[in-house]
Amino acid sequence: MKKKKRSAKNLKIKTRIILTSVLAIVIPIVALLSFSPVLVNTISAYFSFSSVTTNTYSAINQLQWTQTISSITDELISDNNDSQKLNNLSDFLSPLEKLNCLIYIEKDSHVFYKTENAGNIPEKARAVVDTDFSKNLNYFGSNGLLIVNHTQLDSASPMYTLVIVNQDYTVNDASQRLSAQELTELLLGRTGIIVLITAVLFVIAISVISLITSKTIVDPIKKISHGADEIAMGNLDYEIDYKSTNELGQTARSFNDMRVKLKESIERQHKAEEERKVLIAGIAHDMRTPLTSVKGYAEGLADGIADTPEKQKRYIKTICDSIADMEKILDDLLTVSKLELINYELSKTDVSVKEFFDDGAQEIKTLLDSCGFDFSYENKCSDETVICIDSDRFSRVISNIISNSIKYARDDIKGKISIVIDEYERSVIIEISDNGIGVDRESLPKIFDTMYRTDPARTKVSQGSGLGLAVCKQIVELHSGTIWARSDEGKGLSVFISLPKKEVF
Repeated sequence: MKKKKRSAKNLKIKTRIILTSVLAIVIPIVALLSFSPVLVNTISAYFSFSSVTTNTYSAINQLQWTQTISSITDELISDNNDSQKLNNLSDFLSPLEKLNCLIYIEKDSHVFYKTENAGNIPEKARAVVDTDFSKNLNYFGSNGLLIVNHTQLDSASPMYTLVIVNQDYTVNDASQRLSAQELTELLLGRTGIIVLITAVLFVIAISVISLITSKTIVDPIKKISHGADEIAMGNLDYEIDYKSTNELGQTARSFNDMRVKLKESIERQHKAEEERKVLIAGIAHDMRTPLTSVKGYAEGLADGIADTPEKQKRYIKTICDSIADMEKILDDLLTVSKLELINYELSKTDVSVKEFFDDGAQEIKTLLDSCGFDFSYENKCSDETVICIDSDRFSRVISNIISNSIKYARDDIKGKISIVIDEYERSVIIEISDNGIGVDRESLPKIFDTMYRTDPARTKVSQGSGLGLAVCKQIVELHSGTIWARSDEGKGLSVFISLPKKEVF
C-alpha cells in the first residue's frame, strides 16, 4: 500500500513554530559556513597576518609580528643551505626594512644577516631597552620596538639569534585606543562590512521564515475568521476553503460541520413550521365539514324539516356520524401531539413475535370478514423470536395500516389484505399488502407525512384525517424501527416495518 505523503501544509502549529526557530538559527550558520572561505581570504588579505603592515601597536599588529617572526625562524632552521635561506628570507625581511626596521641575525655567534648601512644594531637595540641578548624578548614601547629571538632545530644544529629594532615604533595612549574615530573606522572598514553581512544574513533568514510562517498560519486564520463572520451573518452556504490535518484544518473543518448542521437544523425547523401550518389548515378544514353537517341537520330538526320518524332518525344518525368523525380527528391529533413530546416514553415489554401476531391475526380476520375482504397471514419467525414493543401502541400501527387499506379498496375487485412476517439475523420485517387503488410515484414518499392525504381536495373527511400513517411512522421510530412503502398505482400498496430483534442469552 502506497504511503500517503505528509504535506508541509499539514504540519502542526507547534511543530511549525519549533521548525521556524531552528531554521532561523541554522540558515544563517549554513550561509556563514558557505561564505567562510571568502571571508577568511578577505580578512587575511586585508590584515596580512603573514607580514607587518604598520609601525603602530595594535592587537592585529602584534599578531602580524608573531606570524612574521615564526616565518623567519622556520626558514632559519629549515634544511635549505645558507644561500637559499637568505634568498627566501628576503621575502620576510624586505617589508620590515621598508618600515625602518633594523635586522640582525647571528649564526653560532657569527653574523648571518645584517641590514645594510645600519651601523651597530645591538647598540641601537640597547638604546631602546637595556637587555640581555641571551634571552628572548618582545618589547613594544613608545620609544621603539625590540624583538630578540633564539631558535635551534636540535642540539647538533646551529643556534640562530634574531634581533629586530625599530626606533620609529609607537604605542598609542590606552585611553585613545577605543576612540570614537577608531570605532567609526572599524565599523566603516572591512571588519564592519563583515559584521554587517553577518547581521544582514540573520535578518534576511528570520524575515523569510517569518513570512513563510505568517503565510501558513495567519492566512488560514483569516479564512476561518471570515468564514465565521459569514456564518454569523446568516450565510450558511459559505464554506471555509482550507484543507489540512493540523489544528487550523481541524478548526476549519469544525466550522464547516457546524455550518452544515446549523443549516440542516434551520431547514428542519422551517419544514416543521410548514408542517404545523399544513396541520392547522388541514384540521380546520376537516373539522369544518362535520361541524357544518351537524349544524345543518340540527337546524333541520329544530325547524321541523324532519317531520317523520324515519327522517328524524336519519338526521340524528348523520349528526352522530359527523360527531364520530370529529372525535376521530381529535383523537389522532392528540396522539400525534403526545408522540412528539421529547419526554414521551413507551411502555415496552418483551413479546413473542409468534404469539403477538398470531393473536392479532385472528382479530384482523374477523374485521376483514365483516368488510367482505379476503385475508392471508404467514409468520415465518421461530417460537423463540422476541421483540421489545409497546403492545398497545404497536397494535395501533397495525390497525391504522389495515384501516387505510380498507378505505382505499377498489370498487371493481374484492379487497384482499395479506400479512407476511420474516425473520433476519438482527431484525423482524412485517409486510402488509393490499390490492387497493395504490399510490402514484410522486405521492408515495409523502404518505407518512403529517396531514397528507391522496385526496388533495380533502373532501372525504370520513376516510381519515391524514394523520394515520404519520402516527404509524412516529410509533415505529420510537421503537428504533423503520417504516417504508412500495406501490404500483392501481394495483395496491405494500407497507414494510422493520423492528430490531431482542437478543436472547
